[in-house]
Amino acid sequence: MNVVFDRGSAEQPKGHALLYFRSNVDTAEIWVTYVVILPVSVDVSKYVPPFLIDQVAHMGPKDLSAFAFPPAPERLGSYDDLESLAAARDDDILSSGSIDPTDVPAAMMAISEAVEWYSGIYGEIVGLIMDDEEIEPDADEVDADLGINEVLYGLMSGVDKLGELAKLVGTLKFAVEGADESQIREAEEEMRLLAGHLPENHYVPQLIRAVKSTDSLSARLADLYLKRCFHLVQEDYSGLAQIEEELKLLGSEHQE
Repeated sequence: MNVVFDRGSAEQPKGHALLYFRSNVDTAEIWVTYVVILPVSVDVSKYVPPFLIDQVAHMGPKDLSAFAFPPAPERLGSYDDLESLAAARDDDILSSGSIDPTDVPAAMMAISEAVEWYSGIYGEIVGLIMDDEEIEPDADEVDADLGINEVLYGLMSGVDKLGELAKLVGTLKFAVEGADESQIREAEEEMRLLAGHLPENHYVPQLIRAVKSTDSLSARLADLYLKRCFHLVQEDYSGLAQIEEELKLLGSEHQE
């Protein structure tokens, strides 16, 4: 992942940025999402249905500390429009290379990685509420968080679950690149929990293994496994067959 400041700087990140990609087909096409780092704590219980209040009571501010919306980039008119918008709002502008706009899973993963990176440098410079993350959570807190997500995953649609899976893939990849064992364990546990709410034929364990691998083909395998999940949920069997063929060519086996 290579994120560059076109506007603003890594020494003084604003905590809000327009993240853009160029189309790999037409570099004049600009695809954008908006990244926000919250400067205040959030009481999550205010924003959930009453019957879930008990389950989210232990949710900490870090759970909503950084996010991008929309989760997949949307096309903007031109780079000049992007600059004008950022100037009017005093936003940072972040460039993250090129994408295939039709490849939604890969785009969501790229956004997740960029959010992790931007929130990381913001936390280092500004400090913000992420100081809580320096304290190792005890077992009861971890169990409570997993219990909350168990309930939330059960309420999600198939597409929403895959959106969360793409986000977790980005988190795990970022943790692996940074050799952060604690974050690797946390992301992997979360992905396995989510896997319990998806059919076995989504091959989430294989996806996890591919993301954690240092093999030269691992990044491509992870991308294929994630795309495969989206084709399954969308019942796009022609696309699924193509993915299966590519996996076969890479010599991948659907085994734990």
